[in-house]
Amino acid sequence: MPRTLTFVLSVVLLVGALHAQSVQQQATVSGGGSGSGSTGTLGWTVGQAASATYADGTNAVTAGVQQPDGVLLAMNIRMLLAGPFAAGTGLMHDSLRVRALLPLEEPYTALGLGPVGLQPGRHMQPAVLSVEGPDAIVDWMMVELRSAADPSLVIAARAALLQRDGDLVDIDGGSPVRITALPGNYHVALRHRNHLPVMLHDPLALSNGLNTLDLSVAPVALHVPDAQVLRAGRYMLWPGDVNGNEAVQYTGGDNDRDPVLFVIGGTVPTNTATGYLPEDTSLDGTVKYTGPNNDRDIILQTIGGSVPTNVRAQPLP
Repeated sequence: MPRTLTFVLSVVLLVGALHAQSVQQQATVSGGGSGSGSTGTLGWTVGQAASATYADGTNAVTAGVQQPDGVLLAMNIRMLLAGPFAAGTGLMHDSLRVRALLPLEEPYTALGLGPVGLQPGRHMQPAVLSVEGPDAIVDWMMVELRSAADPSLVIAARAALLQRDGDLVDIDGGSPVRITALPGNYHVALRHRNHLPVMLHDPLALSNGLNTLDLSVAPVALHVPDAQVLRAGRYMLWPGDVNGNEAVQYTGGDNDRDPVLFVIGGTVPTNTATGYLPEDTSLDGTVKYTGPNNDRDIILQTIGGSVPTNVRAQPLP
């Protein structure tokens, strides 16, 4: 009878810190194999500590070399933006796509909110923009996974695409969003370039399976009270954060109304501007200061509509 030899090899990986940042083990990844000869069989396993990716803004290190492709968590997220939402249809409009104004590359890196960790691609294929109907693309979004213990710490972040019906999808235009992070508990935050951000008040347990989060049909505890607006029975993100400072102001310093006037020329309030612009609070591709469906009124409505000095602030930690 052949003899079986079992050889167990344990490898402990010690990872140096980047700028004195500590690395905490989050999982143990194992691998191995076996081989046999005429007189025996040799089997082995390798175990090592593995954790998330850590970065200091310039450099990054991932603890765990047995994860060359990273661990991708699949997320089925549904949410709505109030700016392009049409109560009559129950959908958001896709005017930016129809008018060929949507960029193929995500805009958030240029805004200083780029990917965190070793995330999938930042470009969508042009064919994605040919899809019409409820699955048509409205705009780019940013998804963040933040530490359960310290929500100011972003563990992973990547851009995704928002469909008219509220589904957040990957850059192929249809698959669930996949984000490189280990299973665990996270504060999930969602950002848009001119709507106020939201973050779950309580950490959400994310597993290797398909993780579901719907912010559109029922009130969800968020990081600040009234962090979403209720319209036509649906919850959605507040519009009007033109300057991206996580607050909407109509008057005073650093307000969101003045940029709308500035982008159309600053002297003739009936002028308009066309493009993929942060001042376009309705996301219809045209910036208007006066007249029907103008972008200034959306800012006023977000702060309450009657007291122009009000401020709606929703800063993330």
